[in-house]
Amino acid sequence: MAAAAADVLLPSKRQKNNPSCLGTLPVLPATATADWSSLQPDIVRHIANSFLTTDDVDCYMDLRAVCHNWRCATDDPKDDTSDPRFLPYRWIILNDAFQSGTRRLLVNTSTGRFLHRELPLLRDYYVITTTLTGFFILTDRSPPHAARVFNPLTGGTIPFTVPVPPEVNVAGSICFDFTLPLLTLLCDSSHKLYMARPDQFEVEDHKFPVYSFIRRAVVGGLIGRWWGSAGMADVIGKILGVAESLRAHPLKFFSTDPPEMGSADNARCFLMDFGGHLLAIIKGQGLIQVFKCDDENGTLSHVKSIIKHAIFIGHHRCLAVNTDMFPSIEANCIYYTEHLGSSARIWKFNIEDRKVETVSEAVDFAKKDKQFVLVADRPFTIIQLLSSYTINIQDSELALQQIT
Repeated sequence: MAAAAADVLLPSKRQKNNPSCLGTLPVLPATATADWSSLQPDIVRHIANSFLTTDDVDCYMDLRAVCHNWRCATDDPKDDTSDPRFLPYRWIILNDAFQSGTRRLLVNTSTGRFLHRELPLLRDYYVITTTLTGFFILTDRSPPHAARVFNPLTGGTIPFTVPVPPEVNVAGSICFDFTLPLLTLLCDSSHKLYMARPDQFEVEDHKFPVYSFIRRAVVGGLIGRWWGSAGMADVIGKILGVAESLRAHPLKFFSTDPPEMGSADNARCFLMDFGGHLLAIIKGQGLIQVFKCDDENGTLSHVKSIIKHAIFIGHHRCLAVNTDMFPSIEANCIYYTEHLGSSARIWKFNIEDRKVETVSEAVDFAKKDKQFVLVADRPFTIIQLLSSYTINIQDSELALQQIT
């Protein structure tokens, strides 16, 4: 629900006795201070709740930190870590280049807010990965290395009994559509899928093509209600039909390997939840098609416009942003990277006129080990930052610790 419009206070008009004299305010004694702690509880709650309507949960927490009375007047997010009011919707956590110790940079893809956050809790755990919705997936430093989901805006954590596997590349998501939160972990080396409730878990082994599809769906936010949809099997069949028409390599269509520019079989499919709609973005050689999938009757339909949004796709992740809040990002466009050897460039595809162009004349990324590092001098553009987020994924600290 949209936030209510704020009242506009018009400047008051005060008549001066002598217009040539400057107006002065009366001097208050040094002991006269506003007792904000005595503000009525209903007013405190009204102000606090206004922050929640704009996803500014951090501001809500700052308000609660002011004094004891304000904490008593507002709900404590740590009392119920699954309370939807306090979940970090539409926040992402940017990559290693913007980390310093326990300090992280978060971006809200809907409101355009940037937030530097000091997170001392990260010293006590290994960071496994982060989710598209702004959560950290952590693990205990001691065996059996049980998982823990961390909300960086409230400081709340949700413990799980599932042991985190010691694999370098682990993707994950957390879903609150059910009575208990559902944690999903995907292991790129073993192709294992872990699905866990706080007190129980199960592990599934999948062959590579099936695993790749599940990973694309989960990382794109397609978890929870999507898996029980009656027409999902038909949707998958139609998506694979498009892949066949493009002569896409069946083992690469959902792969997280970066496609090589100019390769005849580099078609890739990206799946995402777009405001409650399932989108399939299929990128072929010089061609991008966007489909909306109706999971109830199993149909695909071409999308001609995403209006005031832009979508960033990469071989690891994809996300949508509100271009009203990011003026340098063009609406109704798909941003993606093309890889050529050890470098990569950012391209832009306009959905309406189907025009394709590079974002900059120079190379944007250089490959260093497994990561694609931005080569431009700082400050980086928001397009570069979001593109980097889609093609890089952090290695599990648990796996790195065991390797060393």
